[in-house]
Amino acid sequence: MMETTTNNLQNIKRPSWILNLTEGIRATFEIIKCLFFMLFYRYEKKGNNRPILVVPGLLTSDISTYLMRRFIQKHGYTAYGWTLGRNLGNVDGLKVLSNIIEQLYQTHHQKVTLIGWSLGGIYVRELAKEKPHLVDQIITMGSPFAAPDAPNHALWVYNLFNKSQKIDPIWWAQLPSPAPVRTTAIYSKFDGIVPWQACMEEIENDTHRNVEVSGSHFGFPFNVAVLKTIITCKDKKNMKLS
Repeated sequence: MMETTTNNLQNIKRPSWILNLTEGIRATFEIIKCLFFMLFYRYEKKGNNRPILVVPGLLTSDISTYLMRRFIQKHGYTAYGWTLGRNLGNVDGLKVLSNIIEQLYQTHHQKVTLIGWSLGGIYVRELAKEKPHLVDQIITMGSPFAAPDAPNHALWVYNLFNKSQKIDPIWWAQLPSPAPVRTTAIYSKFDGIVPWQACMEEIENDTHRNVEVSGSHFGFPFNVAVLKTIITCKDKKNMKLS
């Protein structure tokens, strides 16, 4: 049975300036909370070294996803950063990521779970569409794939570093289409960078679902609720990270 989200994507508004200007402060508290959470958390070694690739957001690098990957690693999974330095939004990076997924698949002899934050989430969705036979599932965090043209506070930064980059309009138009693998789209109504409505799968079913958390955009990699969601990946239909 399918459930269609009620979002009107054409009337999406840019996140408020209050949320935007408090992003850094809120993310700082989320990092502190994350550190205390990880300090006292009881880990379960249930990953059996299965591979997970974490892709950072715009202007961030693997440093930003270190705590998340450490949390995943302590559960027995093998967590990888994307190893491509700072994510400046170059679409050509998708080709390199595609090769990395190929290598991980050959190394582990099993499908790879892809996790992407913001722009990184758009990347992993496209990679899953391109090579679904190599991808077990994808998890996106604050990734505006459903309405990439919606007003936000990140587009000007992207344009600043990609003035000469030409994006295929056909490729751009199909971004909202779902990937043919299990998908969890995590979003926050307190996101101060991109509108939360743009970060959700349009149709929820046994394969695609949306999960709401409370927190900032910058804090997604440190958000305790996000970490728990990544490890458990459960909803009313008992979808699990496998």
